[in-house]
Amino acid sequence: MRRSLPWLLPILVAVLGFAELGDVGPVPLIKYAAYFALSVALPGTLLLRAAWRSTGNWAEDLGLGSVVGATWQLIGWAIFTALGWQHWLIIWPALVLIGFAIAGRRHWRITDPQPLPIAWTWGLAVSAAVMLGAITIGVMAYHPMPPHGEAYYPDLLYHLSMVNELIRSVPPEIPQVVGERLDYHWFANADMAGTVDITRLTPTVVLFRLWILPWLVVSLLVCATLARIVSRTWWTGVLAALALAAPQLYLLVDTSVNLAPPVSLLSPSQTFGLVAAVTVAVFLIELLFKPGIKRGSKWLWLITVAVAAVGGGSKPTVLPLLIAGVGLAALYLLVTTRRVPWRLIGVTAALAAVGAVTLLTVAGSTSGSSVQFLAALKSLPVYSAATGDTTPPGAGGLILPALAHGEVIGTLTLLLGLLLTVQAMSWAGFGVVGRQDPIAWFLLGAMIAGWAGYLLIDHPSVSESYFVYTAAPFSLAGAGWFAATSARAARRPIPIAIAAFVVSIGYAGLLVWARGVPAVSTGRQLWLSTRMLLVVLGLTLVLLAVWRLFFKQAGGGMFVVLVLLATAPISSFIQSAVRGDTEKAPTYRAARWWVYPDEASAAVWLGQNSAPTDVVATSTWCRPAGPPKPGCDARGYVVSGIAGRRTLIEGWAYTNQAMAQQGVGGRRYTEQPSPWPDRVALTDQALTSPTAEVLHRMRAQYGVRWLYADARNGPVSPALDQLAVLRHSIGKVRIYELRE
Repeated sequence: MRRSLPWLLPILVAVLGFAELGDVGPVPLIKYAAYFALSVALPGTLLLRAAWRSTGNWAEDLGLGSVVGATWQLIGWAIFTALGWQHWLIIWPALVLIGFAIAGRRHWRITDPQPLPIAWTWGLAVSAAVMLGAITIGVMAYHPMPPHGEAYYPDLLYHLSMVNELIRSVPPEIPQVVGERLDYHWFANADMAGTVDITRLTPTVVLFRLWILPWLVVSLLVCATLARIVSRTWWTGVLAALALAAPQLYLLVDTSVNLAPPVSLLSPSQTFGLVAAVTVAVFLIELLFKPGIKRGSKWLWLITVAVAAVGGGSKPTVLPLLIAGVGLAALYLLVTTRRVPWRLIGVTAALAAVGAVTLLTVAGSTSGSSVQFLAALKSLPVYSAATGDTTPPGAGGLILPALAHGEVIGTLTLLLGLLLTVQAMSWAGFGVVGRQDPIAWFLLGAMIAGWAGYLLIDHPSVSESYFVYTAAPFSLAGAGWFAATSARAARRPIPIAIAAFVVSIGYAGLLVWARGVPAVSTGRQLWLSTRMLLVVLGLTLVLLAVWRLFFKQAGGGMFVVLVLLATAPISSFIQSAVRGDTEKAPTYRAARWWVYPDEASAAVWLGQNSAPTDVVATSTWCRPAGPPKPGCDARGYVVSGIAGRRTLIEGWAYTNQAMAQQGVGGRRYTEQPSPWPDRVALTDQALTSPTAEVLHRMRAQYGVRWLYADARNGPVSPALDQLAVLRHSIGKVRIYELRE
């Protein structure tokens, strides 16, 4: 009871957060909590213990077990959906519970308890409370559920369209282009589809409100587990959890589009891929680097490969990091032992094979990417002003155009700022360099691969940042290990921690001051930014020199790690508290992504009055709503997202075909013309100048049953009233059903 009490804190915070939101009642919350506990976490924990063992405590077991349980559920979802038995998916986790109730009762309890200190429990519980408070009070409040909002971040509606698609079919089709295979890393959306199948909650409630809650807690648990097992020190797990949670504090005093990385509401694939990557890392460390692992190891290998496949199908950044980690550890053993580590080489090859399979089947959205050194700098708001380069992401050659054209000072200043401030936390893990332990080189391999992807890949949407986000748990584990070693050498670690916190506040103040520099001129802004960076770098060098001179480096590593981990969240919190709401609105209201009430209401009606496999023709592919024109942003997902129905053609921006056209004609991939112009022309003809033959062709060739006609997107012919059946009308939207 004493150890369970701290976990009431995050539960209370979540309940209060949802009470403040007011759009999800207690019944869905209770139903979802029961579902996750009994269909994901508990079955997965039992499978994990049977295949391997218990970690000795329930918290870590449930963290790792939840990922195993989600993997098991994805297998069941694929089987049941392919057979058309989606509504019976609850049988799949029930089989595990029944099987262990009959023949595996010993796995329901921990036979060799190794409880962690109560301080660990409180540290994780407080971190979870911060996470859940930030997501409910901050991000969820900022993103209302359809149809109750005014504007919707397009990625959320895109993910909503995929959840609806994955409820009805496997393999899935592109919801916006009926009949075409979906090339995307959609495993997180498939997990949500399985959730909908079992709970019968709506996809909107699952995606916008419920799905991410337990996965935020699981991300803390698995990252804490990784940090603890590599350092063999319990408090490094708390340090990792706090480092993930602390950056979210600013959401309690500010509104923002998303959670602070590496977790995300707007990118479920990142959150799901992250927990899979860390879980695989824990298993690989146990299987490859811990001596005496024999009992059940063959089953643990099977689970490891399955979870690795889930990671690869969730985010393309996962497997490259794991491959690099095992590969660098193999190289280290080869050099130091002068023996070929065949086991590690075999695992590297197996991970590469899994990566190749997922890349060819479910890891889409990589089209349009290229190799460009330092392309990540384009994501900085002051890049163009500082360098004069306006080259869009995904274009410009192998070297950053600003650097290639001689803008060395501006580029190096931005690079220094990126490395010292924006990504300072990610450097802390490199303190394990030189450690004579293959586990250290495993972590280093993952971190190096993360930074290589970040600094070398040029993605059209600047998604190369996901490489370093996925590497963050490995960096935190390495940082904790480095800090633990340093702390053991220090006589007074608590004063060191206090000193690091005080210094972090000073650094944070400098960062806040620098961000407030007015952009009166490019040269002046560059000088002030450079001056701030030089001050930060100078203070760091002075402090390290004083520490070495007077303390002989005892505890110096711990000091540096804590300063690096604390500075960014403190600066974010101070800036938000001092300067107020950066978005200047209580909810998301971007004009481009505005959805009018009649559009959303009509889409909801369509979703409620049509069959899941019905196909709709609509001209809502561009945002903002208006007559189609060249260069419009093709991220319109009103019908495929809010209605949840397949469309003849809707927003095509995130298809591989469109992303491959990045930069053509000087336009981003989101503004390229449709790769399916025949479908656009057919839809336009059906809405503006319909004939019986045109509507029959849509029905016969593409299975179109409904027309969603929004007069904002162009004229709607009155002839449709005679050629089709008007089923619903609200505002400027008319919905027709095609005759047989």
